[in-house]
Amino acid sequence: MSINKKIITLHIGLYKTGSTFIQSHFRSVKVDDYRIFAGYELTELLIKYLSNPNTEIKDKILDIIENENSKKILISSEAIFGHQFYQFKDCSKRFQLLEELFNQPKYIIFFREPSSIIYSGFFQGLQKSYTLKFENYMNENKNDLFNRNFYNHFARGLDYKIYNYNNIFKDYLKIQKRVLFIEYEKFFKEKNGDVLNNFTELNVLFNFEKKVNQSLKNLIYLEFYSKFFLFKYITKIWIQFNKPFYKKRKARDISLRYIVLINFLIKITPKKYIKEIDDKHKRLLEEIKNYHSKDYREFKNKINSLQKN
Repeated sequence: MSINKKIITLHIGLYKTGSTFIQSHFRSVKVDDYRIFAGYELTELLIKYLSNPNTEIKDKILDIIENENSKKILISSEAIFGHQFYQFKDCSKRFQLLEELFNQPKYIIFFREPSSIIYSGFFQGLQKSYTLKFENYMNENKNDLFNRNFYNHFARGLDYKIYNYNNIFKDYLKIQKRVLFIEYEKFFKEKNGDVLNNFTELNVLFNFEKKVNQSLKNLIYLEFYSKFFLFKYITKIWIQFNKPFYKKRKARDISLRYIVLINFLIKITPKKYIKEIDDKHKRLLEEIKNYHSKDYREFKNKINSLQKN
C-alpha cells in the first residue's frame, strides 16, 4: 500500500510526561489493520533521520511503511520531538522533516507544568551523579556541568527558560486539527484513557494503578549527605556489600545503591537539615513557576479553546 494512503499517528513526547507508561500499553494492543511501533527498528531509524537527515535512512523508513500491510500506523517515541538537553533548538526543523516525510500525519503531544517536568528531569539526573545540585541543573546555561554524551544528558542540566510551550509548539498549534495536546497532570489524575483512544481509534485498557518508574524523591538529600567523608566511606562499603544484588539487577544508576541508605539516614538526621534542603527546592520551583506562569496559562487557554472547537 502506498505511504500516501497510510494513516500515520506520531506520539512524540515530551520527555518526563509518562511516555514509558503509554508505550507499555501501546505495545500490548493487537488490532487488525493497525501497526504500532514503540521502540522498534522504524522508531530508531526515524530518530536518526530527524537528527541527521539523509536519503539512505529516509528510504529505509519509507520502505518499512510501504511494505507494512496495515493501513494505520502509530509510532511512539519521546525522542521524536527532541530533547531539552539540546534546548529544543531544532524542534521546527524536526516538524518540517516529519511533514515532508509523511502525508499529513497526526500528532500526540503530552505537556506538563514546567517546574514539574524540570524537577522530574532533575531526579533522573541525580541517578547519574549524586553531586548534582538543583540550582545548577535548572541553570545549565550558566553551569556547563557535564560532557555532552547521551548517558549523562539528564545529569548535565538545562536552561529552565526554554519551556515556553507557545514557542516550541508553535508549528503544531498551526495544524491543531491534526494534533492532540494532552495535559500530563490532568490525564493521570482523571485516568482519562478515552482521550487517547478516541484520537487513535484504538481501545487501549490503561491500568493507571500500574507504576512504571520507582519514586526516588529522597535522593535530593544526597546534597546534604555527600558533604561528609563518612557518608562516602559508608557508601563504598554499602556498594561492595550489595554488589551481587546490583550485578544481578544490572543496576548502573546510583539510585538503587543509595535509596535504602538515604531513607535510613533521614530517620536519624535532625529535621532542620532536611527542612533546609526542602525549603531551598521549594523556592527554586517557585521561581520557575513564576517565570512561566503567564506563558503557560496562555498556552493552556489556547489548548482548551482548540479542543472545544
